[in-house]
Amino acid sequence: MQFSAMLVVGALLAGITSSEASAQSRMIAAFEKADVNHDGVITRAEFVAARNARFTDVDRNGDGVIRRDDFSRLIAFRPKAGILIDEMIAEGDLNHDGVVTRAEYYQAPTTDFDRADTNRDHVIDRAELEAMIARTKARL
Repeated sequence: MQFSAMLVVGALLAGITSSEASAQSRMIAAFEKADVNHDGVITRAEFVAARNARFTDVDRNGDGVIRRDDFSRLIAFRPKAGILIDEMIAEGDLNHDGVVTRAEYYQAPTTDFDRADTNRDHVIDRAELEAMIARTKARL
């Protein structure tokens, strides 16, 4: 379950009835919050810390695991989001039981960080974040 994709999914879920601009603003705000030292980039450590802090937000029904049902409202509004959610769950589901536990979430690979870091400088800057947001939104 990746932070960058979860930024997009989370912003869409929080703003199902809001405008695209408002959802993008929430994603940028999440980026700025993750940038704890305010240097304009997110390191892998900041990325993992921000992702891990979101577990409770992502576990929408509070049952201690992340599953597709946690996103039923978003999927109803944006059916293509189900594909992205299934991919995220599959990536984070380390024991392949169909759900992502808190421990699995914390241990999940940082594949989306690597995808977003297109210049391979080991940080994600705002331009890379915006490009990742655009790529992810295009899939929805």
